[in-house]
Amino acid sequence: MKRKMSIGLVCLILLSFCPTAPAQDKPKTEEQMRVFTPVKIQVVLTEYDGEKKAAVLPYSFLMYSEKGHNVNYESFLRLGVRVPVPGLEKDGTAQYIDIGSNIDCGVTTDEDGRFSVRLRIERSLLYAPNKDGRDSFVATSATPQPLVPTFRTQSLIVLKDGQTTEIISAADPLNGHVVHITVTLNVQK
Repeated sequence: MKRKMSIGLVCLILLSFCPTAPAQDKPKTEEQMRVFTPVKIQVVLTEYDGEKKAAVLPYSFLMYSEKGHNVNYESFLRLGVRVPVPGLEKDGTAQYIDIGSNIDCGVTTDEDGRFSVRLRIERSLLYAPNKDGRDSFVATSATPQPLVPTFRTQSLIVLKDGQTTEIISAADPLNGHVVHITVTLNVQK
């Protein structure tokens, strides 16, 4: 019995020094086979004063769409200026506020080849009446505390390659200007 145990122990020790055969490759799981598609998202904010275009603000994102995952915000843009507004602090000093455009964007590839696009858009600007009573989007010394109109929207839209759609059309209550937001998605080759 001792002899059998000794032989078994020697065999076990010898086997531990032998190179092992490579294991068979396991099939890749869906998590390991992540597919990324490069896409360009273009967001255009167009502002109309009646029939006349008052502003056209285009923004583009080159990003990667992932198949079958939640749509998170993967890209963002912060474009604007920090403006001093006098007297907002307790001691009467100026406080700086951000004025401009903020856009967060995320995209996911759906099963049918379409894309789910999540957008969060915020735009703000300065607004103060001029001395002559007309409205202006520039702060003047006549009005030390300008108004800061802000436009915010959040959308989840589904687009095909090359498709453009208008996601928002809204009127500014201060001046009656109408803002249209269009989104275009193009797959990059």
